[in-house]
Amino acid sequence: MAFVKTVRNSLLAFIVLAAFAYQPALAADGAPSEQPAPAAAASQPTPAPAGGLDTSFACYQCHVKITPWITKTWLASKHAEKGIKCQDCHGNHDGGFDSPDFTPRPGPDKCSKCHPIRIKESLAGKHAGVTKCTSCHPRHTFSLRVARNPKICGTCHLGSAHVQSYWTSKMGVVYETEGAGFSATCQTCHMSDREHNVDSTLNNKDLMLKVCNTCHSASFAGKAMSSGSFKSHW
Repeated sequence: MAFVKTVRNSLLAFIVLAAFAYQPALAADGAPSEQPAPAAAASQPTPAPAGGLDTSFACYQCHVKITPWITKTWLASKHAEKGIKCQDCHGNHDGGFDSPDFTPRPGPDKCSKCHPIRIKESLAGKHAGVTKCTSCHPRHTFSLRVARNPKICGTCHLGSAHVQSYWTSKMGVVYETEGAGFSATCQTCHMSDREHNVDSTLNNKDLMLKVCNTCHSASFAGKAMSSGSFKSHW
């Protein structure tokens, strides 16, 4: 019983001390003083991620909360690395979302400000008016790795026998097995030297033969093209 009484008294003493410890501080007039707000409560810009990219601008500070995937993908882009920000492509919606100063989905006219040569090439080919830059370059990352993947062409050309033949050809099998750099892709042949006018090889047999010669002998490529097997992949 003595042990129980000792424990009970110790517990009561602890409760009393705890109550005094949590009493608010008193001002000189005896009224409770206001506690300062925690530093974290102050509105501070979201810190830049590793790499030191600028994220202090208004678009990022808002969208990192409401559409975090967009800001994440932008951060991974060359645009972010080069200092191209949301407002450079979208303008701003200070005057409302229907304001002429705001472009929700920028088109080639916006891209041409920085990429005039590629836009001019693209508009000269059969992609003009059918696709946008973002049809091949995913929004906000504008990844070249994605744009150079032959599967991106399949998002529009999936029903084409020519495209289907690629995946069952040696080129397609090697690409699927070994990855980029070991085989030709749609872009290797139809966007040679990054030419964005895909008609350049489609309508020019001599140029197409030159492209084929980068991997095949002139005699093999010439024979294949003259026999009509050019319509399929080898």
